[in-house]
Amino acid sequence: MKRSVLKSLVLVCVIVVSFAGCTQQEPMSVKMTRLVAAENMELKEELRKLDWELETQKELHEQKVAELEKVIQEYKEKIRAWQEESRRNVRKQVEDVVDNLVARNTELQKEIESLKAENQKLRAELEKRGNEATSSDEDSLL
Repeated sequence: MKRSVLKSLVLVCVIVVSFAGCTQQEPMSVKMTRLVAAENMELKEELRKLDWELETQKELHEQKVAELEKVIQEYKEKIRAWQEESRRNVRKQVEDVVDNLVARNTELQKEIESLKAENQKLRAELEKRGNEATSSDEDSLL
């Protein structure tokens, strides 16, 4: 049985080869042209896919750049707000210090005026006492 299967297989191969040999042979240049054309089609398809991928990557890149520009703008706005708040805080602190200095200066000027008045009063008393002492010395001498 093995021999009959083997003979049948060989017979089928011979028939297939003989029919294949009966077809008309094309010249080598036609075969090369067809091969080149097929390769060109494959390359064009690959190029189309690569172009599509490139466009997709460009779009993704543009989206990412737009997102980053938006984030940068938000940070710039935050920085401006912080700078303005910082200026206001410094201005307020300076105003507070100046207000405190002006108030203290006013207090000190009042104190100086009070001390001047007290000094004047004490001098007047001292002078009065000095005059009284001089008069009583004179009275005692007479």
